[in-house]
Amino acid sequence: MPDVDPAAPGSAEQEEQIRELIARIQINQQRMDALQQQANLIQLSLNDLDNALKALTTLEGKEEGLEMLVPIGAGSFVHARLASPDKVLIGLGAGVSVEKSVADSKGIIQSRRSELEKVLLETTGAMEKVAAELVRLQQEAQKYQ
Repeated sequence: MPDVDPAAPGSAEQEEQIRELIARIQINQQRMDALQQQANLIQLSLNDLDNALKALTTLEGKEEGLEMLVPIGAGSFVHARLASPDKVLIGLGAGVSVEKSVADSKGIIQSRRSELEKVLLETTGAMEKVAAELVRLQQEAQKYQ
């Protein structure tokens, strides 16, 4: 949008321009908040995928029947035995899971990770554009002070 040309101080036209500018700033702040939330969720998903890859790497080559502690959250664990160290149930979405080899599972997870990294880059790029627009709008708002 073009810069607002400051009208005569105190005029109805200037008041309208100020309201319009404030609205544009608020819209961009809301966009920035939404993008930040999206980036945070993507980062959580990336962390989850990293943890899955680490777990698969740790389990690779382990023997059937191996006793282990499995984390269940909140710093709590249960004792378990490894039943099928060469097979992984991997979620495909919509509540559907399939059994895959460890190598295939790692490939799927790494592919998902790559896609999420691309989305995160796009999101941070959008955040940079919104931030630049906010700076421009705030500089424009200073004309009215």
